[in-house]
Amino acid sequence: MFQSLHPNIQLRIVIQFLSKVVSSMIFPFIAIYYTEKFGASIAGVLVLVNVIVSFLAGIYGGHLTDVFGRKKLMVIGESIKLVAQVGMVIVNSPWLQSPISMYVLILVTSITSGLIAPASEAMLVDVSTEENRSFMYSMTYWTTNVSLLIGMTIGGWLFQSHLMELLLALVLLSIVTWFITWRFISETYQPTEKKTQIGLRDVLRKYREVAQDRRFLLFTIGGILILGIEFQRTNVISVHMANEFVATNFFGTAMDGVKALSLMTAINTLMVIFFSVPVGQWLNRFTSTGILYVGFLLFGAGYALNAVAVHLPLIIGATILLTIGELIYTPKRQAIMAQMMDYEKRGSYLAFNGIIFQLGKVVAAMTLMFSHLVSTMVVGLSIFGLAIAGSFFTYVALRKE
Repeated sequence: MFQSLHPNIQLRIVIQFLSKVVSSMIFPFIAIYYTEKFGASIAGVLVLVNVIVSFLAGIYGGHLTDVFGRKKLMVIGESIKLVAQVGMVIVNSPWLQSPISMYVLILVTSITSGLIAPASEAMLVDVSTEENRSFMYSMTYWTTNVSLLIGMTIGGWLFQSHLMELLLALVLLSIVTWFITWRFISETYQPTEKKTQIGLRDVLRKYREVAQDRRFLLFTIGGILILGIEFQRTNVISVHMANEFVATNFFGTAMDGVKALSLMTAINTLMVIFFSVPVGQWLNRFTSTGILYVGFLLFGAGYALNAVAVHLPLIIGATILLTIGELIYTPKRQAIMAQMMDYEKRGSYLAFNGIIFQLGKVVAAMTLMFSHLVSTMVVGLSIFGLAIAGSFFTYVALRKE
């Protein structure tokens, strides 16, 4: 079925896989570099600034891709990124060591990645169909998880001792990405606006129009609540397991709460890797949105159980349950979202949807704030309540007027 996808989709999936393999060898560990060079306090500020700047770049990039088209923005962004990454090699070479320059260049890379992302996502929507979108998103979801697993495993071993070599690999891959994008990716969107509108007022106007789309706004709120569940893993659930887990022996290995959390993550990742594509093909059979709510509720139930579980068998069972829900809802929600977007504002719609990740983290943080005031059962019910609320907002957004 992969061969039936548009050539742009095939190329972007391959490019994204290779790019994430190499980039995840470096950037998930970059806080270690900052801490060694600047100290822990400053490192935290640098990471926060990078996240904020990248998010704002994505917002602006969503507008720019609707003004200039997809390919032009991607080629310009990849060109700037390549120059910045060459600079990163230079400032980490045996002849020159400049941590401040390294940070500035990483910031430039984050900005260009933020600018490129909405164009890349909008291009996938442009050339996909209602029939193959669930499969396409299952493929991108699968490649993301596999590439992260490979990249972070290698990076964990090589980052501190072979940073220079990893940066060289990043540059070589960026050259390949730039060439493929320039030579083989075709333009999929020709802007209809004759006047170039790239000022702050134009950006705010475009996003105000998106926010006034009541159905999409409700759909986004539903997404925020569902993502608020996923981020519980690194908030409430991690604290719960560290403090409450009943130590046990698992195939000869002494298991504490932290190891149980790692096992939970490993099970989730491996299930996504092995089952994303077949589940994506299976989802193509469903034309109604009912299966989406099934995914939401299974996802919420699994996380709710993990928020109260203290024994390993229940944690494993709950993790399998939440992963089944994740495999169902993730590609289905993306496919439905693609149908809701105005063709001439797809970049802005996709960038607007990007806030679900940031606000989802806020929801998870708020849950952690009140968790010590109530019982674990109340916390678990609250997490499942997020799944119900997310399903409700999504249902209201999708119901027939």
